[in-house]
Amino acid sequence: MLAVDVRQGLRQGHTVAQAASRTWRYSAQTIAQHGDFLLAFVDGGVCVGVFEILSSTPDTAEGSKYVFDLAPAARFQWALGDKLPMPPGRNPARILTGQHLRTFLDADPNYARHTGQD
Repeated sequence: MLAVDVRQGLRQGHTVAQAASRTWRYSAQTIAQHGDFLLAFVDGGVCVGVFEILSSTPDTAEGSKYVFDLAPAARFQWALGDKLPMPPGRNPARILTGQHLRTFLDADPNYARHTGQD
């Protein structure tokens, strides 16, 4: 799962979806392994958008950063307004893996329904 800091895009007047879809620096391998969902966050890691990544395209004019085609992810709407378990760092483009991803998924109030564990 990918996460991006959309503060700058929001300051420029973009919607959360527009800011989240803009050019982000990830490797092709990262996109292949983790590029199914994208979380948009602002100050303090507060989630302001949850999206399914429909496609990603490298933008060579922007130094091979990726542009995303996004759709709202109903499955993760519960996370809106919550603080995300972000990995440390200041990079605006991050990857939720390992314990951070597990903590995020475990916070889902409908976790059992999504995994078939009732």
